[in-house]
Amino acid sequence: MSEIHALHGFIGSGKTTLARTLETQLGALRFTPDEWMTTLHGADPSVAEYPAMLARVRTLMHAQWTRAVTLGVPVILDEGLWTRASRDELRAQAVALGVPLTLHVLPFDPASAWERVATRNDQPGAHYVAPATFELFLPRFQPLTPDEELLQRVVRP
Repeated sequence: MSEIHALHGFIGSGKTTLARTLETQLGALRFTPDEWMTTLHGADPSVAEYPAMLARVRTLMHAQWTRAVTLGVPVILDEGLWTRASRDELRAQAVALGVPLTLHVLPFDPASAWERVATRNDQPGAHYVAPATFELFLPRFQPLTPDEELLQRVVRP
């Protein structure tokens, strides 16, 4: 059955770990931007070029996952959905595609997330996140609002 499973969480919250588990359990296609970015642009792309690179990757991924859903394949979107606007946009896309959307919410704990990111940074080929980048992104993360929380299933890894 065609469906969208999307992950909401900050850097290092365990999104990709959960996405891999769901991929296996559901027989779904998983779309993880960090993996595509690392494959196409290396583990530590230029800060100046990163936004344009990521936009191209997301455009390509969007074309692929929407096609998969229309063919009846379940998909896992391992993107983070940091803003209310991005979550609302995805909800509207699911409605337009006529498929159910499950938003898996991971806990927001910056200290634990940084520990996981620092460990991951030491692994060969991992998508590198500098400490300054992590700190820069913290204020950009918008947890679910109370009205969104009523609609979501919370997953704790």
